[in-house]
Amino acid sequence: MQVLLRGDWRQRLRLISGLILFAFATTHFLNHALALFDLQAMYEVQQWRWIVTRSWPGTIILAAALVTHIVLALDKLSDRATLRLPAWEFIQLALGLAIPFLLLPHIVNTRFARDVFGVNDTYLYELARLWPDSAVLQSTLLLLVWIHGCMGIHFWLRLYAPYRKFQPLLLLIAIVIPIAALGGFMVGGRAVAQMIADPKTFDEVKQLSHWPSPDNADRLAAMRLIVRLVFAAMLTAALGLLVWPSIQRRYWPHFIINYVGAGSANCTFGPTLLEISRMNGIPHASVCGGRARCSTCRVRVEEGIDAIPPATFPEAVTLASIGAPQNVRLACQVRPRGPMTVTRLLRPSTASPADVDEAERGSEGIEKPLAAFVLDLRDFTRLSQKKMPHDIVFMLNEVFAAAGSAIAVHDGWIDKFIGDGLLAVFGEKHGIEIGCRQALRAARDIDLALDHINAKMEAEFGRPLRVGIGIEAGPLLMGRIGYGPNVDMTVIGSAVNVASRLEAVAKDKGAQVVISREVARLAGWTPAPDLLSKVDIRGVSEPLEIVAIPRGRDLPASLLASMEDLDERVTGRAAF
Repeated sequence: MQVLLRGDWRQRLRLISGLILFAFATTHFLNHALALFDLQAMYEVQQWRWIVTRSWPGTIILAAALVTHIVLALDKLSDRATLRLPAWEFIQLALGLAIPFLLLPHIVNTRFARDVFGVNDTYLYELARLWPDSAVLQSTLLLLVWIHGCMGIHFWLRLYAPYRKFQPLLLLIAIVIPIAALGGFMVGGRAVAQMIADPKTFDEVKQLSHWPSPDNADRLAAMRLIVRLVFAAMLTAALGLLVWPSIQRRYWPHFIINYVGAGSANCTFGPTLLEISRMNGIPHASVCGGRARCSTCRVRVEEGIDAIPPATFPEAVTLASIGAPQNVRLACQVRPRGPMTVTRLLRPSTASPADVDEAERGSEGIEKPLAAFVLDLRDFTRLSQKKMPHDIVFMLNEVFAAAGSAIAVHDGWIDKFIGDGLLAVFGEKHGIEIGCRQALRAARDIDLALDHINAKMEAEFGRPLRVGIGIEAGPLLMGRIGYGPNVDMTVIGSAVNVASRLEAVAKDKGAQVVISREVARLAGWTPAPDLLSKVDIRGVSEPLEIVAIPRGRDLPASLLASMEDLDERVTGRAAF
């Protein structure tokens, strides 16, 4: 939850004001949707909403939120050093700048007209005025507001893991509300248009709504133009503040930022390190869009730590949350003053909200009990000597696709592919006991999936494809290991080495799966005596008791059933 509250005071104000405006827009659009059922209900709910929104406290809060959001958005725009942004940031920015040109005139036609000219701006008045001549413009405003707001909330909440669990449901709601609102606007607009087609009825509507006189209508038109021009002037000033420093920087002293493994950039003081990366086409991860919330843009300063000022409060909070050392900084907050050499600590192509979760767990490495799962394709060397390279690649991808699917279904993750084999890890989400069960289930599913692969490929390769699997459980070190751009979360430890040795033992014993007795114990399985034996494992001082399983499908049904029941209790995936 704390990750959602990070940022400086301007970011928090922009967030709070945006949430207030989005709440108002949501209730307003739901009010629109009531016209699908009953115009009278649409009108009555509007009166209830006005008790809040048209009260003095409500008016002050909404007005303050609108002004604050616009001013801070323009302030952020003017503070940017570049408009080279990720697609989602650029779209959200463009939508946000377009909204005031349509929203401010709408406010003039409603609240301003009511307060200055006494117009009773109920839905009856608005629908009579807008439909059909301004229907497209008003519908465009609705969509711009909704998409801009939903994007802002999504890219804020996606840092919060529980949100991602409900994301499909929330996406459905986000689609349904604007469709229902537009449908209500259309149905209500047509109904009112039919009513006022009768001149007498139209006159009555004008009297009930205190329709603006021709002079007042001209004044409202002039006011709509004025608010557009005022905002255009503010936008122009913000863009000027954005462009002018870039012109000035051409004449300022330049220095070099070296990116380990990614070249260098020539820059001056002013832009943040993240903006320098974007200006020079250097890929740089940034899940939160440079708001000091996610830590995915962080870099390790190899040289030139004195060329940057101390961390501000928002940056310090985020760095403290991941236990970062002194030479690790957030690129979105650092404004270099001199030459530096930095290493980007997250690979840009794989950075996602899930990486934020990993960062929060500790980027410098943590130890955790896990199940290591090593898979290797049998007789690969012999097969590869008789086939063309593209056939070998096709075969490997078929096997890895089946294995990867089984591993993912059972909440494992593939740490790395090693030639014709792979290393996977289980138990990171729900603990080592369930991890051992899930690893065994994955082994069974891989065995069954090989039947389908061999049905397609045995004739071509002359023999069925076979795999060997070794599974061991124990403490593993999780951390980001590598150099330069090739830094990824990985695991190391004795359990990985033993699992690899057990996979080799499986070949010697003619078994498909070999696990340690400890894995069986953690999985809640007491294997038959004829499956047990002891072997010497290089690197292990004492002989290791193992369980050799001929095929993954030979695992007892009672073990698989108990695994499924326990998984459902822990993960909450009970059958409906």
